[in-house]
Amino acid sequence: MEKAIAFQVAAGASQVLGVCEKAEFACAELYHHFANQFKDDREIFYIWLKSALERENRARLLTLVGKLALDDVIAGVHLELAEAEEVLAKVRASLDVVKEEPPEVREALQLAMDLERTLDRITIEKVVQFTESYQKWFLSIMNRDQMELLQNAYKQHGRD
Repeated sequence: MEKAIAFQVAAGASQVLGVCEKAEFACAELYHHFANQFKDDREIFYIWLKSALERENRARLLTLVGKLALDDVIAGVHLELAEAEEVLAKVRASLDVVKEEPPEVREALQLAMDLERTLDRITIEKVVQFTESYQKWFLSIMNRDQMELLQNAYKQHGRD
């Protein structure tokens, strides 16, 4: 019975992590789109490219975490599947909008900062509660300086 409950928890965690992984990859796709859109501005191009690669890395990390779900690494999942799906829908909708109506650099940076806040909130604060020994490991490999990079670019492009 206890093993069946543990499997259900792991299966639920895996499902939520899968949706979060898709949201990370969708955000990376959005950032790649911006990199292409702003490719003539070398500095901003590299910011978008770095941001896209960072989101892809987070998606891969979530894949790894999902594989560890059955190994007593995860203490619990604190994100409802519906909330994860809402975030994924928000990222995909943002991508659709910017493809239809390409924003200026500053607007794109503002959108990215909003998405960063949302994705960080669910990925770092809500998705997974690791067992104590793994929590520090997870937080140490999450690159959390992305917001600072985007904020600096936003400030710089506000002066143009």
